Amino acid sequence: MTTRRLMMAAGVAGAVLGAASARAQLRADEVLLVYDSRLPDSLGVAEVYAGSARVPGGAGGVVGARPGVRVVDLAALGAPQSNDATITYAQFEAWLREPIRTYLVSQNLTQRVRCLVLTKGLPHRIEDHQDTPAAAPVGDDPPGMIAEIQASDATCASVDSELTLLYHDLDVNEAGGQADSRADGAMLNPYWRLGTPIRLYPQTNNQAAKTYITRLPGPVYLPSGSGASILLPGDIMLVVRLDGRSVPDIASSLARAGRVYYDTLAHIATFDESGANGVADGGPTDELDNAASLLSALRDADDYETTRNELQSDTRFAPTFARYNELLGSTQFFVGPRVAWQPTVITVVEPVALVTTYGSNHFGLPLTTGGEIARTIYASSYNYADGAIFNTLESYNGRDLGGTGQLSFAPQQQIADFIAAGGTFGVASVWEPLADSAPDSRYLARNFLRGNLSWAEAAWSAIPGLSWQQIAIGDPLARPLRSSEDITGDRRGTIDDLYAWEQTPADVDRNGTPNDADRGLVLQMLRSWERAEMLTGR
Repeated sequence: MTTRRLMMAAGVAGAVLGAASARAQLRADEVLLVYDSRLPDSLGVAEVYAGSARVPGGAGGVVGARPGVRVVDLAALGAPQSNDATITYAQFEAWLREPIRTYLVSQNLTQRVRCLVLTKGLPHRIEDHQDTPAAAPVGDDPPGMIAEIQASDATCASVDSELTLLYHDLDVNEAGGQADSRADGAMLNPYWRLGTPIRLYPQTNNQAAKTYITRLPGPVYLPSGSGASILLPGDIMLVVRLDGRSVPDIASSLARAGRVYYDTLAHIATFDESGANGVADGGPTDELDNAASLLSALRDADDYETTRNELQSDTRFAPTFARYNELLGSTQFFVGPRVAWQPTVITVVEPVALVTTYGSNHFGLPLTTGGEIARTIYASSYNYADGAIFNTLESYNGRDLGGTGQLSFAPQQQIADFIAAGGTFGVASVWEPLADSAPDSRYLARNFLRGNLSWAEAAWSAIPGLSWQQIAIGDPLARPLRSSEDITGDRRGTIDDLYAWEQTPADVDRNGTPNDADRGLVLQMLRSWERAEMLTGR
């Protein structure tokens, strides 16, 4: 490459990165880590994430995965200690919503912080307002939950999802009636299905009152109106949790999040369906990934087949990257080689980048050689790529955090066990969500596996409803890197990749001809990574 051409490459890259990425990328100073120093696990995770210098009282000497994030201790705010994994709405307000909101307002951070990070030990479930100590919570009872949704009176939610609407008192007027408060049902997520960075959406009106169209049953609240009264992406918080079985498990997942790398020719995304037709249907069907029932406003598409098709159309990825199955029975269930199975399975030996499966809802489940059924252990059997993502169609795959345990009638694979087995990111549900509201693998793949958003952005672009049942786990600032754009082969996204491409143009999209489209893919990757490199040194 001539000196002139090298200088031109650097100039073009500098202009692009200095303009678009400087404005668009989610930054560490826009993230607020929330912990409680009275809870050892919460304190330990905070220290691992933000570093000992930012989190006094820990073990000390820990650099931290993201030392540039903002940090707040609930104990220092005078909040009551959050001892329980499942809390009432009144406790949610007193323990979490009001202290965090008051802190952001008092510190002039309402127009700066866009992402909250919750730590292990903090509550993750809010009970329905009609729950009583004498009865099982309605969110843990599918028929009871369906009845609440049909009555448009389901107020149970994940703590995380309720905090996305931090500046709004959703429970005002709640008295047990049909849609009498906006804590009932779900709110359509204005960031759902988008692929643009959250910083492109101003926070100017995030505390303004909003107007909605109420769609019954559910209800599902659809943002309406104009100007300050319509709920827009800039009005919500991205809320991500650092959680799992242990602080060391979480620390290991954060280390993996710092080196996310997808080998587009050697890794695998699994799509394990059951009793499907294998076709991306245009409308809803009785397939679990394509349901449209009580919460039909939250349906997107025939998720497994659509995601598979989009991956196969992306020529950066080998045709074998998307591993799909639609058949019934234990002989058609994907498992990994780390567990010994009875010989009626499909074993995936390649490193897995995305686990998308019906899981315990698959018809027919295989057994280990010791006779254990796969429903709660299949995710522990895979070999995982750094950056592996979990999204299963199981109603309670995020229930067992903070010692909550499994439901006896519905033991399911838990996201905490996926993290312990080497997973990095995931989305899950803490109460019965109904299949309509399940996170869409389509947008996890489009915006992270195939795209360039941060994990927090990609996760919430895939979750249809707010004030509902979902959580997202993993480092919110993590960014993807693919082998296709890693021109230097050093597993980092830097300007050196553009220099290397200019020296020897590479066929990034594997269409047979290196051209400007390939160069553009490298630049798009750099728009994401250059901001992360400057701010975190990673």
